[in-house]
Amino acid sequence: MSRSLRIRAGIVLLAWIALVTFPEWSSAWESSRYVAGIIRQILIFAIFASSLNLLVGYAGLPSLGHAAFFGGGAYAAAIAAQRLSTDQLLVSLGAGIAGATLLALLIGFLAVRALGIFFLMLTLALAQMVFALAFQATDLTGGSNGFSNVHRPTLFGLDLSAANDLYALVCVAFLLVGLLLWRVTTSTYGRALVGVRENERRMRALGYDTRTLKLSAFVLAGAIAGVAGALSSYEFRFVSPNDVALGTSVSGFVMVLIGGAGSLVGPILGAAAVLLIERVLPSELPAQMVLGIVFIVFVVFARQGIAGALRRVARA
Repeated sequence: MSRSLRIRAGIVLLAWIALVTFPEWSSAWESSRYVAGIIRQILIFAIFASSLNLLVGYAGLPSLGHAAFFGGGAYAAAIAAQRLSTDQLLVSLGAGIAGATLLALLIGFLAVRALGIFFLMLTLALAQMVFALAFQATDLTGGSNGFSNVHRPTLFGLDLSAANDLYALVCVAFLLVGLLLWRVTTSTYGRALVGVRENERRMRALGYDTRTLKLSAFVLAGAIAGVAGALSSYEFRFVSPNDVALGTSVSGFVMVLIGGAGSLVGPILGAAAVLLIERVLPSELPAQMVLGIVFIVFVVFARQGIAGALRRVARA
């Protein structure tokens, strides 16, 4: 490991330690619990945005149906816990990941056969079918009323229902997903995905099975989105068709583009920006209008997002 890599790893580790211990060292603050709740939500949606970034930023697959895996993971985790009468984390989270992975495999098998705008519209159409299923399967999903009273999990007898314990769980999941994505994107496999994004025809000429590469990235991204969905069900204790709706997919897309596609830190910054605008902005200001203005500014003037702007400032 090079010296620069060790320094960066040390900085990331220290930042994560400061993050995971936030409830303890900020307990004297009047708004500590509120801020910790906002951070939990930011980290959950950062995982979701990071999974979409694997498709958009690395594989060049702009999907408008990614909420199907987020909501699918949330529903699978909640339903498995209820039907199996267990609050075990490994059961509900495992069900969320498995459900999202299976859904991504089915949708991806069809979607990766299309290119460009056709891929975009196909993912949208297939995700809308998932939304219709969640809306109409009342006995399974609760339909338009949603799936309420989702229990927070336990792990080896440790009850994670307390806010600080759930915060630690989300932080650990965020770190593990980040390490996984770092390992994937810096590997030969990750470079092959970038090659597919840049010139798929040339990659095929070099002997790569580009359809299999794209499908594998699609499934991996779906599985990670399932992790975020399961964590979201624990956080809000509620799952609804909105979690698989187009609006959630668009929010994830905006997070990636504002933060900066093709970088690991970009989706995290994008998720933080979007959630802060939606959750913290004074009620007098319409959040969606502000978010729209911010999105336009970045698309027109800073297409590499917040991460790209920070890199330019650092170089200057």
